[in-house]
Amino acid sequence: MPQMVEIVGLSKADADQCAQDFGIDGVPVEIIPQADGTFTVRATYPDDMEVPGALPLPAPDTPPPPPPGPPPPAQNTGTLHLSPKGAALIKAFESCLQPIGGGKFRPYPDPVQVLTIGWGHTNHNGRQFDTSAVWTQADCDSEFLADMAIFEKAVARNVTVQLNQDQFDALVSFTFNLGEGNLKQSTLLKKLNAGDFAGAAQEFPRWNKAGGRVLPGLVRRRASEALLFQSIPDSNYDGVPD
Repeated sequence: MPQMVEIVGLSKADADQCAQDFGIDGVPVEIIPQADGTFTVRATYPDDMEVPGALPLPAPDTPPPPPPGPPPPAQNTGTLHLSPKGAALIKAFESCLQPIGGGKFRPYPDPVQVLTIGWGHTNHNGRQFDTSAVWTQADCDSEFLADMAIFEKAVARNVTVQLNQDQFDALVSFTFNLGEGNLKQSTLLKKLNAGDFAGAAQEFPRWNKAGGRVLPGLVRRRASEALLFQSIPDSNYDGVPD
């Protein structure tokens, strides 16, 4: 059977380069624009042809991240609550979708077809809903606060070291998006609880897949969470230090 290679989340220049590299011996290559402005390159190889490995992309022409300033002081994790800065990051990636006018919203399927409403609320926790639900903005905002209380406790249950506010906020965002089970079994948590904060920060980018696919939105979210964890500013949540 034909074999397909797909690379997602590319800039146009990188997509053109990949298409040129993968289009050997007349292999058909597609460059597919995505809604978020990135591009996917897809190449289909005959079953009797060796599929080349992913080729290195050009290094991005961005300056190295600035050294972080002094982090906020650490506190006992159980006394912390999500800050406005942390809530803003989460809402930047969990927009209230499916507006129907009049400040009301319907449910929608997320990228892996989980029924969702408001600020990323699902039936896994809290208020239950079905496809016929209609929520007001107040409903969405109220359930967001209820969800955050759940995931604040999830972080406090699993983290055994003291955190500063930025570290706590980043972990609440991570856990809200991925679930307490994934936090509990993650290498990120193991390194964190061993006191390896730098190593824990490097683990965020590994959690960039949904349904087995790397999603550009998750790549950006994990990068933004990692920056927040290190108290490095990222005001537009693009995953690149300001």
